[in-house]
Amino acid sequence: MKEELVEEKAKYLRPSECRNRMRRTLAKEFDAIIDGFVEAAKKGSCPHVKLATELLKPIRKPTSRKKGSATEYWEMLQREEREEREEREKEQLAAGQELQGTGRSGF
Repeated sequence: MKEELVEEKAKYLRPSECRNRMRRTLAKEFDAIIDGFVEAAKKGSCPHVKLATELLKPIRKPTSRKKGSATEYWEMLQREEREEREEREKEQLAAGQELQGTGRSGF
């Protein structure tokens, strides 16, 4: 009899077995867990209140879809166009300041 207990203690669970056991346990005791959680929050337990508010927030998952090569190319073109436009605006601003500077000096 003792040999059987020793053999059972030596047997370790695989990670998937641990997760499955945890899921089954949580599923069985879910109502009791939630009831205890709510009672602790009602008594003013700050960690419980914080967790309750975090659990009630909607979860927004980022899009998992990667950008395609066409999208990346289009964004690159947009970026280049914006940089060129900014460069032209700087040049126009500099030219305008030069014209204003020459008008004042009397040339």
